[in-house]
Amino acid sequence: MDLSKKIVIAIDAGHGGQDPGAIGHTGLQEKKVNIEIALKLQKLLNNNRMFNAILTRNNDSYLSLKKRKQFLTKNHIDLLLSIHVDSAREQYVSGASVWIISHSRINREINNYLKNQKSIVYFSKNIQKIFNENKYDVFLKKTILDLQSHNFQKIELDLSQHIFEQLTKNIKLHKIYLNYASLGILSCINIPSILIETGFITNFAEEKKLKTKDYQNKIAQSIYLALKNYF
Repeated sequence: MDLSKKIVIAIDAGHGGQDPGAIGHTGLQEKKVNIEIALKLQKLLNNNRMFNAILTRNNDSYLSLKKRKQFLTKNHIDLLLSIHVDSAREQYVSGASVWIISHSRINREINNYLKNQKSIVYFSKNIQKIFNENKYDVFLKKTILDLQSHNFQKIELDLSQHIFEQLTKNIKLHKIYLNYASLGILSCINIPSILIETGFITNFAEEKKLKTKDYQNKIAQSIYLALKNYF
């Protein structure tokens, strides 16, 4: 990442429009919590000259996973943060958690990209230059993309520790270790990506908290400080 320019962070508020996401016992919809936290986080980031935060959605609109991914792959973004709220059958389950992409999923995405050369993905200038000069060298491209994915994972691992550190000061954590999953929103091969589950909407006490501006501010502030400290 070139730290002489602003760090572009895409904030993805999960769900939206006709897709409410998880729903709490009193009717609170996940999509509403996600967008409130995303807007608060964007404001905090953009008040700092270091960052340029952009949203995949800034209102209650529906965006398919395909459209979200197109938005991400077609913009020069340094980091994706996806904001969600968790749910569980058991009402006692509570707390926040942090997720990154699994090795198997990102390897599959890299292989799919190499097979389908028509797909539009913006890489850094140096990588794009090598790709342009070696259009038909699939092995070289695979090596570069594998190295890049290892670098991205290092960023995700380090940043997640800062996120855990800040969240612990303000809210309860469900899992104090990083989770790996095959999540579509995290599977862009040109961006380090982290998904944050901010709490369980199916837990009575947590649903009540997630509804409040104070709790939403605590989460947004924690994520902001983690990003500020990391960068």
